[in-house]
Amino acid sequence: MNSFELIEKYLPQSVDKYFAHDSKSVYLEKGTKFIDVNFNETGYVKIANILLDGLSDYYQTQQSPRPSDPQNYSAYAGNLGSGERDGFAIGGVDVKWEIFRLQWVRGKQFRIDYIANEETAGVIIGNALEQFHTLKVIPEVDCARFSFLASQTATSLGNLKTETVDDNEIIELFNEAFEWLFENGVPEDEQILFVSPAVMTKIRNTTELVKFITQGDYRSEAGIDFTVEKYAGRPIIEVPSDRFFTDVLLTQNGYRAQSGSKVINYMAVSTKAVVPVRKLEYEKIYGPELSGLAGFHGYIINYLLYHGIFVPKNKLPGVFVSVSSVDATAKVDLLRVHTVNPTATTWLLKNYFTNPAGLRGTVVYSASTLGNIGADVTIDGSTVKAVYEDVAVTEAETKNYYFGLVDASGKLIAKTSSTVNVITIA
Repeated sequence: MNSFELIEKYLPQSVDKYFAHDSKSVYLEKGTKFIDVNFNETGYVKIANILLDGLSDYYQTQQSPRPSDPQNYSAYAGNLGSGERDGFAIGGVDVKWEIFRLQWVRGKQFRIDYIANEETAGVIIGNALEQFHTLKVIPEVDCARFSFLASQTATSLGNLKTETVDDNEIIELFNEAFEWLFENGVPEDEQILFVSPAVMTKIRNTTELVKFITQGDYRSEAGIDFTVEKYAGRPIIEVPSDRFFTDVLLTQNGYRAQSGSKVINYMAVSTKAVVPVRKLEYEKIYGPELSGLAGFHGYIINYLLYHGIFVPKNKLPGVFVSVSSVDATAKVDLLRVHTVNPTATTWLLKNYFTNPAGLRGTVVYSASTLGNIGADVTIDGSTVKAVYEDVAVTEAETKNYYFGLVDASGKLIAKTSSTVNVITIA
């Protein structure tokens, strides 16, 4: 068995480990034992819906009163008369398998040049999939799940609030959420809190609340143990802002916020109300001997993932969401640039960072705004120019530029929130 076959063989188990350590929504994967992910229909899963009869009166053997409908009761030795029954009422258990189509089918083909892989002693092949899961797959799956859960709530139901979270009211807001869940049949030990970094900061800065924060162990469905902070017995999971907003848009190059997307403050969820599913459908690595058939000399990696999340209608009260009025674009799809002035009239780009992390593209700059995320951007060398790391740019006057990151298809995928002063000429 060659190294590629080994990667393909053990990748599914590795994906579970990546999610166990890096995913935030993995804490919701409690109901997977009721799911048949090996259902033969590609892109579909079967979820068990268990229905049971309720309690009935118990009648002691050979004593009155007798049940009004004795045919529904068990027969015991020594019953009075022919056909008489007593004791336990006979009930039934129905298991109905509902078929669900997974909402998202996502994939990618990576091409790694033979020489590039040889020059790095195979590091690219060995680490590409790990980085792909950590920086791309897991954040997208998390965001899609949280965004979907938010979409299942409503003001009219009482489980959706749009609010600003102040420091002195965080305890009150959490307790209101717990009350709402409990009143709608969600026991305390099923509840879990997901919070934004901003809300987590308020938790840590609220003196009264900190008194009630404890450390507790939490075991995932995959058997991974975590130590988490808890409030009133509920685990608190901090979710990065780039995974925690409404109305996510899955694109041809990852995911992003869109017009109308809002930052989520916090989310209280029953671990038994939601059913998240992910299924690594296909992964295959082709070496140079086969990739040449496609007119390419190198390595080709094909990757296909199905994933989705469901909330049965009778479980909708198991989700409570607080949404802020802050546009998610203020927290995600951001570009940060590190520029320096080596001389009085030149500047250069030292580095750049994106949120979500690890976005790939060409850094551009312009004196004019670059448009909205997802817009087409033409790098014309005059209005919009490309800039490369450690390549000096000469200026004749003070300059403030908008910066953006443009992907291979010419789409704007990240931008600075305002202009950046790159040089000041006296």
